[in-house]
Amino acid sequence: MIEKALRYELNKVSELENKIFPMNAPEGQKPPYLVYITKKKPLKDLDGVTEDKECYVILNILCSSYSQMKDIAKKIENIIIKLPLKSIGEGSLYIQDIDLSDITENYEEQLKLHRGIIPFTVYYKEE
Repeated sequence: MIEKALRYELNKVSELENKIFPMNAPEGQKPPYLVYITKKKPLKDLDGVTEDKECYVILNILCSSYSQMKDIAKKIENIIIKLPLKSIGEGSLYIQDIDLSDITENYEEQLKLHRGIIPFTVYYKEE
């Protein structure tokens, strides 16, 4: 499962350890934390559906300070760019390639938090 394997890798960022959530963070969660959204689909070739899969991922890093958000975003980017051509998680997913999109940032007025947004597409095979 791609989400579990990605959480395993992203938990290596000490500031986010056990603070990575699907869709929304629990109410009252103290920053920094990461929220992710995924959209998966199987890949096809001329013979039909293959074992290869594609998953579009959006990581949202939320921090109280801009400098902390930039620091954590850089650590995450460094993890992501090293994922291709290796197995991640506990060895059950083989990452074939990653297509990293433009990293953006904004300030969430209601939350009073800085948000770093890292979108990417991961191409993988479950082993």
